[in-house]
Amino acid sequence: MKTSKGTKEMEKVKENKFAARVTQRELSTHKEIQTAKHPGGRPKKTEEIKQSEKVFLTLTKQEKAKLDEHTARTGESIAGAIRRALKEMGMI
Repeated sequence: MKTSKGTKEMEKVKENKFAARVTQRELSTHKEIQTAKHPGGRPKKTEEIKQSEKVFLTLTKQEKAKLDEHTARTGESIAGAIRRALKEMGMI
């Protein structure tokens, strides 16, 4: 009995790159594939350390230029510079 080339290729089972001993055929759902080796990413941040509140600030062009100059010199982000300044002043 002859077997076609397509049938042979269908019989081959690709191995999952995340779990060497588990084949794609054995892992049928996305959840099973994700949890085969990796349990699900980093833990969530607690409410105490989560930075979720937003503050909007309006500056003059001169103030913004001075802030940009400072952040370029220090390599700090604008938000980081403002947060650090507020901490140094004892406001947060």
